[in-house]
Amino acid sequence: MAYRIGIGVLLVCLLGPALWLLHDRFAGDAQTSFLRWREPRTVHAGEALYRAHCAACHGVPGVSPPVVQAISPEPPPAHDESGHTWQHPDFALFQLIRDGVAVANCEPVDPERMPMFRDVLTDRDLVAVLSYIKSTWPEDIRAEHDKVNVMYGPYNRAVGELIDGDAGG
Repeated sequence: MAYRIGIGVLLVCLLGPALWLLHDRFAGDAQTSFLRWREPRTVHAGEALYRAHCAACHGVPGVSPPVVQAISPEPPPAHDESGHTWQHPDFALFQLIRDGVAVANCEPVDPERMPMFRDVLTDRDLVAVLSYIKSTWPEDIRAEHDKVNVMYGPYNRAVGELIDGDAGG
């Protein structure tokens, strides 16, 4: 009997901190990000949408570079680790592709260079596209993006709540 109690205490002592760290990691991500890059169904839908609406300019992460890179003085960024997409929080990426507004300076982006997708894709479709993009990044780049999201957690939570609360969008 004492042996079983000792084993139980040992398991709690060993597994407790590990489970707490896992909970903290996944709960923290859920609180600071609204992307669903761990959900295969969302990522699959996002990949199809990305290939249909984004790949012609930005290329396909891990497959092809941006297409207009050679003819444009400011080519669209690749969405892999070589680009700078991962350096921006979720809400800023969402606002850029939905409304064509660069959050850093609140300036509209030239629609010839980056079209607005607000009337083309639903908000949930846009989340799927961004989720697909994040799913293609190496683990270290996703970790860096998570750090960026922590700094902008309240903004991400607010936008995520609006998206989740919008039954039609």
